[in-house]
Amino acid sequence: MKPLRVYVSASCTVCDRTHQLVAELRRQRPTYPIELVDLDQPNAVKPDFVFGTPTYVLGERIVSLGNPTLATLINLLDTKNTLAALAGA
Repeated sequence: MKPLRVYVSASCTVCDRTHQLVAELRRQRPTYPIELVDLDQPNAVKPDFVFGTPTYVLGERIVSLGNPTLATLINLLDTKNTLAALAGA
């Protein structure tokens, strides 16, 4: 299962909402790996394709620039899990 990585930074004006979304997503999908990456931390790794925050990345693919709705995130994770299960991944 590929983790959902969510990139945030202190300069991000909407990242308070991002933190709320991630917390709720973790509550509703506790087994799904979700990583909140604070780009202001010295050990943070920023992929070249991440150019703004918040950025939601699944595998190596940006799935949202900016905050999607919680329903959109849940649907995305559930769909990816279903497809992976069908493919035997």
